[in-house]
Amino acid sequence: MAQVYRDNKFNQLTERLTNKKTNFCGENIFTFKYDLMIFSAMIGFYYGENTTVNDKGNEIKQDTFENNNLDVYVYLCALQDKKSGEIFREKNDNECWKIFESYANSGLGIIDNWLLDSPGDIDGVDTILNEMKKVAAEMLATEEVAPNLGDLEF
Repeated sequence: MAQVYRDNKFNQLTERLTNKKTNFCGENIFTFKYDLMIFSAMIGFYYGENTTVNDKGNEIKQDTFENNNLDVYVYLCALQDKKSGEIFREKNDNECWKIFESYANSGLGIIDNWLLDSPGDIDGVDTILNEMKKVAAEMLATEEVAPNLGDLEF
């Protein structure tokens, strides 16, 4: 069974985003660490960055994603990365999880940089929302709302 790790250098960031109530709404930005990992993987994928985890921190077990019907994000990320349905063969299952993990690790780095560049945003809410708005505006300007699925091979 696969596990998704994050680099130890992101432990403080993870705690900040998942365990600290914000002044904005009195809730955590992310309810669960796996929510943060999915968001981070999407950020890493969007920016085309996937960095291998070097200093393995806490892990999230594969069945945590599966039991919450969230493993679809792992496989979607792997499919978009490899551009081939071959990635879904049983022998490649661990590779799917490693691909997801590397995008999530990069996404955490990107989010960390966003927050470091905005020291006045104590909660991080405004910074993350502003970065999401920038991406949405870029996608709308280029009409790239959905990926080009014509490149996939099955």
